[in-house]
Amino acid sequence: MERFLLVYRGSAVGEAEGPQHDPGRWTTWFNSLGAALVDRGALSHNSVEVPSRLRGPKLNSTALSGYSVISASDFNEAVQLAETCPIFDEKGSVEIARLMEPLA
Repeated sequence: MERFLLVYRGSAVGEAEGPQHDPGRWTTWFNSLGAALVDRGALSHNSVEVPSRLRGPKLNSTALSGYSVISASDFNEAVQLAETCPIFDEKGSVEIARLMEPLA
């Protein structure tokens, strides 16, 4: 099994319309992942981007909304697990990255 990082990105900054965050829906989804959920991670509110050391932080167009780590047999299975994520109901998206083994 491989580990995958799921990065949740919310609606554009300042976008007030659309579905609101529903913690119960997230809990149900996390529970549905069962043994595939390695680290529930955390959901976040508000984020800024620091594009370089010489420039200050700026509001991000798609705010970082949280992360989780899952286990899946391959990238396709990770995508299938992520497709049911509640972030899509909140007009957000998921970024999926295969995690490498820790360096010795």
